[in-house]
Amino acid sequence: MANKRSLLASKAIALICCIVMIVSIACVPKAPKERPASLTILPTSAKAGSVIILSGTQFAPGEEVEIIMTVGNVHHSLGTEKADTVIANDKGAFEVTSGIPVKTPPGTYKVTASGNKGSIGAFTIKVIQ
Repeated sequence: MANKRSLLASKAIALICCIVMIVSIACVPKAPKERPASLTILPTSAKAGSVIILSGTQFAPGEEVEIIMTVGNVHHSLGTEKADTVIANDKGAFEVTSGIPVKTPPGTYKVTASGNKGSIGAFTIKVIQ
C-alpha cells in the first residue's frame, strides 16, 4: 500500500512539474515580428566627427528606436546627445542629428535602426578622410 501511495505521489509531482513547465513556456513574451522600415542618412558620405541627420519612416507610432553604427566589431549608439533611444512620432517617423564617431577610419559602414516593436531599417554611410 505504501508503494502504491509513493507511486501516485511521484506521478502527481511529475504531472504538476509538467503543468508548471508548460505554463511558464506559454507565458514567455514573444519577440516582436520583424517588419521593414526605412532609414536614411544625410549626407551619405562625411568625415569622422561630422554631424549627420538620421531620418526614419515606416516605424510603428511611438516605437522606441535604437540606432547603431557598426565599425568593425564595435557598435556605436547614434541618436541624440542625452538619449540612445529615439521615439517615432504618431506617423512612425523620426529625425535626429548625431555625429560620426571621431575615431572612425575611412570606409563604408552599416547603420541599423531597430525598434522595440520589430521595425528594422538600415543604411550605409561612407566615412571619408
